[in-house]
Amino acid sequence: MGVRVQLLRVAALIGLLFLAGFLLPKLGPEAPGAYEGVVAAPTSPRLTGAPTPTTTVPGPPPGFPSMEYAPPEIEVPDGDPIPIDTKYGISYTVPGDWRNDSRAVAGWGGSGGSVTYGAIAIYGYDYCPEHHDGARKAMSGMTGRNGVDVATAAFEASRQAEIIFRDQPDDAVRIDYSGPVEFEIDGAPSVRYSVRASNIAQKFDCDPTEATFDVVATQGYSNATVAVFIVQTDQRIQGALARSVVDQVISTLRRKN
Repeated sequence: MGVRVQLLRVAALIGLLFLAGFLLPKLGPEAPGAYEGVVAAPTSPRLTGAPTPTTTVPGPPPGFPSMEYAPPEIEVPDGDPIPIDTKYGISYTVPGDWRNDSRAVAGWGGSGGSVTYGAIAIYGYDYCPEHHDGARKAMSGMTGRNGVDVATAAFEASRQAEIIFRDQPDDAVRIDYSGPVEFEIDGAPSVRYSVRASNIAQKFDCDPTEATFDVVATQGYSNATVAVFIVQTDQRIQGALARSVVDQVISTLRRKN
């Protein structure tokens, strides 16, 4: 009998606890359902550690041609002009004493941001041995833009000279911009800007004190609706690239057959 009474008491106690757990939440007001006058408070990325929102880079229109990899390098005899195909459906040619790095990317970076181009070719690589990353006397390259027209792409790319040539926003470097030059490449409207930087600070004696940066934007035929081509040169150094060579390289821009 004693054992049975104890079992009945335990069962009754469990039943009371279960009933209390069921009824207690009903004593207070019910929480509103989703979006019923409840707005989440905004949180600061600095407080939460969440990444700061970034602007989405526009992609090409639906169905626009694209390729995953850049075209292979074109082999030519030593000393012959070097044709370079890009994934934007545009080709260009550099002199035979340049180096074809068309499947690589290169650029500049600093406190103001970074600038990167692919489909590159390099002239005078490693001319300044003090630079461990390999200085170059000139470089050409191409990138793509979507969501802007040719004139806007050319203007915005030319103003990246502020990132390329300045160490600080208020330094002593002087940057002079040309006006836009409109022309055509295989019948497509194109815009060119020429930029000259001077009073550039030297880290080593072989560093340039002047430089140029030429930008051409034109129609893109794959991967991007606008193709942006650049030629950057170091000046006031031994063997600096002549302006006539820059003009010659730009004149070879053409739609890939």
